[in-house]
Amino acid sequence: MSLSEVKLDPYLLAKMYTQPIIPEEKQAGPAVQKELPKVKYLGENQKNILLLIQNENEAYLNDESFNLLANILNACKLGMQDVALANITQYTALTMAEWQQVVNFNRCVVFGIGPDQLGVEAPVYQLVTIGGTTALFSHDLGLIGSDKQLKGRLWMGLQKLFNLV
Repeated sequence: MSLSEVKLDPYLLAKMYTQPIIPEEKQAGPAVQKELPKVKYLGENQKNILLLIQNENEAYLNDESFNLLANILNACKLGMQDVALANITQYTALTMAEWQQVVNFNRCVVFGIGPDQLGVEAPVYQLVTIGGTTALFSHDLGLIGSDKQLKGRLWMGLQKLFNLV
């Protein structure tokens, strides 16, 4: 009996070969793009500067923290018309790359939000470049307001970020 005369049952062949003998190239399906929300922010963002905070209790900041932020901006020769102040409480799933898609900015200061929460790695009070954007991560404004050493570290970072000398 020669091999050409051997007849195999199709059922038996199907059981023997559960995987393709010649692997196929799998084609990726269409990428599903995440629907990004329309982000609300305070300010006019005239100088494309994003300020990120996280405050579950208020829409943005309480009076004390807002006054501290206004003083910080004033020291940097900026006002609320120059920045976009966004509370990430409603947008916690957004990464830094997604923030770059929903808000137009080229510099960012992050108050009291861990870099890992935004999907990046960054040291605190040191400038980092993330996708063409320069960012500065710092502690929460409430903590900065009560600690002179943290204020000093923030000021050093802001001087570098905004080229203040």
